[in-house]
Amino acid sequence: MPYEIRRLRPDEVDEALDLAMATYLEFEAPDYGPEGVTTFRRDIYDNEAFRAACLDGTNRMWGALDGGRIIGLMAMRGESHIVLVFTHRDYHRQGVASAILRTLLDDVRRENPALRRLTLNSSPYGLPFYLHAGFRPADVEKTINGIRFTAMTYDL
Repeated sequence: MPYEIRRLRPDEVDEALDLAMATYLEFEAPDYGPEGVTTFRRDIYDNEAFRAACLDGTNRMWGALDGGRIIGLMAMRGESHIVLVFTHRDYHRQGVASAILRTLLDDVRRENPALRRLTLNSSPYGLPFYLHAGFRPADVEKTINGIRFTAMTYDL
């Protein structure tokens, strides 16, 4: 894969969040409706505390770049919870998210060898990817504030 995969810098956070919002609106929002869109926008895109945590590294972000342009991203809140996974529409099914996940897993294992499990809440759209990547459902699908998700775990 000719893409650069690495941790994102603070000056790349806004571009990454713009990609997340655009991709969410195109691929996730149809499963959620207006309440889900409002929740995502409020909790992620317009949330200054979330953005600040991404800028200062409290929320870690990884990305795939093609010619300096962010084409995919993953973000973690805390030590073990993945909160964002998005790939630009033109790069779906090309291994971008898998490559970012491999780098994220390598970094997490190196930075916190005692950590045994990662968690995330999968959208219906992302569920096949996570199952293929080795995540397991931890609960049945739920809907909270218009967001449909399946809680999942990954054993390190």
